Amino acid sequence: MTETPILSPQTPAARLRAAINSGQLVAAPGAPDSLAARLVQQAGFPAVYMTGFGATAARLGAPDIGLLTLSEMADHARNMVRAVEIPVIADADTG
Repeated sequence: MTETPILSPQTPAARLRAAINSGQLVAAPGAPDSLAARLVQQAGFPAVYMTGFGATAARLGAPDIGLLTLSEMADHARNMVRAVEIPVIADADTG
């Protein structure tokens, strides 16, 4: 049996979960990279959405047709998470 980790109310994941559970809309503008994620945070939004197309376009200048590997998508998401203090919702589906 796998135990669910207890998240501190201070973690971005816990804050996002609490916001979702509140029943209110959570505005999370899309951002293609870390710089855009910082701008979303600076604008005062509670979360940012890493778009698959944005990640692929920022890294390769190409459409999101499965060109980035899982490790490349994970690296891109990791960089965005490190750049901001707000939660990052990552779209890395087929990467």
